[in-house]
Amino acid sequence: MTTTLTKTETAAFINEIEAIYEEPSIAYKLRATSTWVTKSFKERTVLERLASIDLASRKCYQVQPKNPNPPPIHNIWLERLWLTCTISPALIIQALWYHFVPKDNYYHTWHPLFAFVFYFLAFFIFTLQLVGRAHYYMKYYGTFDEDNRPRDYVPDKLVPRFIISVLIYLLARTAGGLILGGYDRNEPPSLGHTISCYHRTVHTVPFLWKFHSLHHCTKHPTPIQSILAGDIQELIEIFLIPLITSFVFHLTTHEFWIVQCILIYIEAGGHSGIRAYLPHVILYEVLQPFGMELCVEDHDIHHRYGKSGMNYGKQTRIFDRLFGTLCERVECVQK
Repeated sequence: MTTTLTKTETAAFINEIEAIYEEPSIAYKLRATSTWVTKSFKERTVLERLASIDLASRKCYQVQPKNPNPPPIHNIWLERLWLTCTISPALIIQALWYHFVPKDNYYHTWHPLFAFVFYFLAFFIFTLQLVGRAHYYMKYYGTFDEDNRPRDYVPDKLVPRFIISVLIYLLARTAGGLILGGYDRNEPPSLGHTISCYHRTVHTVPFLWKFHSLHHCTKHPTPIQSILAGDIQELIEIFLIPLITSFVFHLTTHEFWIVQCILIYIEAGGHSGIRAYLPHVILYEVLQPFGMELCVEDHDIHHRYGKSGMNYGKQTRIFDRLFGTLCERVECVQK
């Protein structure tokens, strides 16, 4: 039966992770125990069944023959079209509701609590669609470094934390969008350097690495493992960073919805290991001429380095190139 880790057990588990990173020669041979995936779906606990959402094709968890061909270039416009089609329905539903329900009707406007439930469910559905799409491409294209080591399962010890982290992320980001965006029930949707520096700091400052190292318990993550982190890191990334961002860029509730959907799309993609040249959906054309565009392999390499870390950027490679922390890609051919 899966149990929640105590603080002492968590510290011991993190020490095991750090020991792996200190021995790069054996790092590929060591993997955390994940016996829960060998159970049938009926035998799994409730939390293990929920964690099954992140299970990709069996092929992704097996070492594959080395692919002599360079990763194919994925059509970024397919992703932009997909994002448009999956992000917009929630906004369209609310806009249509406000348009067709008479203004003098009691139910014309959405109470903040109803809006929270609606957008939480919409965010949850979007996340499921995103994970399913990532899993499809992981199987279709394969994954980076698959000839050395396949993707990692969520360790037995971290299944409860994994599910709690996902739930907190979805709830907090939904509520944060409503609060920080200043939700106005009378207003329908309009249908018309910080992260990189923070990320580098948590790798270089020993005290902060203790909190971030749990996220690096996997060298070959899967999409939803992008959310798995320690308590302090969750506090910073789920609550504080959106709060600070709202002071710099004022976004409405519905703009927050669009932004957070795109952010989780990029985070999940960066942790999927999809073996294709799949760049940033928004900044690609702007940064590609300067060699500063981000693609899936960049963050995949970041996880292989662990504490020593390279490729700290999560949206671009601008600061990695400027400050000498850029690691050249191994499999993707520069185009």
